[in-house]
Amino acid sequence: MISAIVPTIGRPESLRALLESLAAQTRLVDEVIVADASVDERVDKFLANFEKQIALNVNRVAVHPPNAVRQRTAAINLAHGDLLLFLDDDVVLEPECVARMIELLESDEKVVAVTADFNNQSWPAPTRLWRLYLRHILKLNPGAWQGRVVGPLLRFGYNPVPHEPCAIEWLGSGNSLVRRSAFIAAGGFSDFFLHRCTINEDVDLGLKLGRLGTIMFCPAARMAHHHAPSGRVTMLVAAEDDLFNRFFILRRTLGLSLARSFGLVLLYFTVETTSQFLGCVRRLNFRGFVAPLTGRLRAFGRLLIPIAR
Repeated sequence: MISAIVPTIGRPESLRALLESLAAQTRLVDEVIVADASVDERVDKFLANFEKQIALNVNRVAVHPPNAVRQRTAAINLAHGDLLLFLDDDVVLEPECVARMIELLESDEKVVAVTADFNNQSWPAPTRLWRLYLRHILKLNPGAWQGRVVGPLLRFGYNPVPHEPCAIEWLGSGNSLVRRSAFIAAGGFSDFFLHRCTINEDVDLGLKLGRLGTIMFCPAARMAHHHAPSGRVTMLVAAEDDLFNRFFILRRTLGLSLARSFGLVLLYFTVETTSQFLGCVRRLNFRGFVAPLTGRLRAFGRLLIPIAR
């Protein structure tokens, strides 16, 4: 039994496209649990009418205040499936996406999760500064970082995308199928994430699942990610969350020392800020530089207070 887990916040139009794509799958999910953190009733009203139009078992749970991990956890607690399909509310699946993911998951009992590919975007490659770090500090040959999580939690997909399934060290929380038993054994989502967007919770979960079995990347399972703009946090908050959460994954999930964890996030801050600054200089446009910088500095402030104590 497959339970689709979908957190949402005020995006009924995107949610409609997702649900319609789920209703068109060659292998239908058995239920959809929508964890709704909207401040109005648009999603609730939409779902009430939508269920009358399409034969799809959809249930809604209200979760406040907005928090992606808390929303997913609330949905999982209501779900009946032994397979959990983690989806964002702004993705649209190709008709065979679910079937392809299940086929790969069931091909080997050691596979604990399968993550799908995107058909409207490519996996980002490391910047020039990060390539220098990967090559000369970590001593990785060109491309050897693909599918891995390395250094200060640098996560890489596959670019170019392989023709056959490959092992991957992390999964996306908006495009993955996970065995419920493995999710529970891994301890579920961690509880240290900052603010509501919980950036890097997917990397954290993937690292924990990877201790139990293999996570597979399935290039034949594809979906589009439309990155709906509404309901998102600001660039400042996202940058603050990113660095703060990165530290605690290194410290708590990976068990690195305090000094090592702080040093790695400091490295991340330095390289990312430098790369963005050089990009702004090259474009002669500094829009979008100050907010991420401010967010990362705020994260350091949050981290330094308990460290100083």
